[in-house]
Amino acid sequence: MDRFKLAVTGLILSAGTILFAACATTPPPAPVPAAAPVLMPPADPPPDEWNIFPDPTTGRVDIYNHGNYVGAVTGNEPANEDPPIPRLPARR
Repeated sequence: MDRFKLAVTGLILSAGTILFAACATTPPPAPVPAAAPVLMPPADPPPDEWNIFPDPTTGRVDIYNHGNYVGAVTGNEPANEDPPIPRLPARR
């Protein structure tokens, strides 16, 4: 019986030691926050001012250069044009 009590006491003390050691460890350090992205505006606007305005209902794309209407890209341009050249619409 004494061996049994000694074995149970040793088992309880071993389990208690393991549990105490597991609870006594320090938590891992907090993760380092990610650096915020830095957005730099462009120094100067591009030298050639082109504006392209697509119409989602017709597929027509009106093109302006320095505020002047240059023409439109309708999707009916020849296949060998890459990029397509804007054309003024036919007058009626």
